[in-house]
Amino acid sequence: MLSVAPERSIDPLAIEILKEVDRVMQELGLEYFVTGAAARDILLSGVFGLDTGRGTKDVDLAIAVDGWLQFDTVKRRLVETGVFDPDEGVIHRLFYVREPGRRSYPLDLIPFGPIEETAHEIAWPPDRSNVMNVAGYRDAFAAAPTVEIQPGFILRVLSLPGLAILKLFAWADRGAGDPRDAIDLVTLLRQYSGAGNEDRLFGAEIDILETLNYDLGLAGPRLLGRDAARITGPTTLNQILALLDDARRWDQLLGHMAREFRWAENPIAETEALMAQFKAGLRDI
Repeated sequence: MLSVAPERSIDPLAIEILKEVDRVMQELGLEYFVTGAAARDILLSGVFGLDTGRGTKDVDLAIAVDGWLQFDTVKRRLVETGVFDPDEGVIHRLFYVREPGRRSYPLDLIPFGPIEETAHEIAWPPDRSNVMNVAGYRDAFAAAPTVEIQPGFILRVLSLPGLAILKLFAWADRGAGDPRDAIDLVTLLRQYSGAGNEDRLFGAEIDILETLNYDLGLAGPRLLGRDAARITGPTTLNQILALLDDARRWDQLLGHMAREFRWAENPIAETEALMAQFKAGLRDI
């Protein structure tokens, strides 16, 4: 089990939200894991003491549910706590209300599991015209580590390899105009070697360093790709590789990611070097 270091803090409001949700989820007997920016901050910042990149003020949870009736029950029970308001315009979003009439953090609930329809997708009601790809969520849940957020408060949190997978799919779903998930992927690629993985790179995974002339900056993305492949089923892995092998999408992804290398002489080249190793790692397994 991983633990948030006592000297490092997670946003107190995020912890308040997670405690409220955890109580309701335990009462309902449902399984879930923390995903998105909250998972990134818990692991990179809280556990490993690393920079998380861009800041965000939201909490994302993936919930295993049988169908939309059960999903609606989760939302209703959370609203009945008195500290969450529904977003009338977004079916999967609630707002945490710390003080009456004052909304703060958004809470996004992503359903997965038996609720999925075809090809690992969910179709949001009421008209089901808005389809979301939830490929990788089942694999990510199975590989999600438990993390002690505070003494005695333990949650399942999306692993960093799982986060890389879901960020790729989220980027593909959001469309060409939104670079946020691509930018988050850059953070994972750059920080992965320092996220508790240096001993592995100098031990069981030494072949990566030997191949890359002991360049930790490139070894981290290669190992991240390997670890992502290890937790991913064949169908999901094929979807990831198909996305990365699409020349148009590849160039688009690199362009979004390169915004994090504005200081470099050739931002695209810097980005492509990392992503080439990540893709090679996906194919190593």
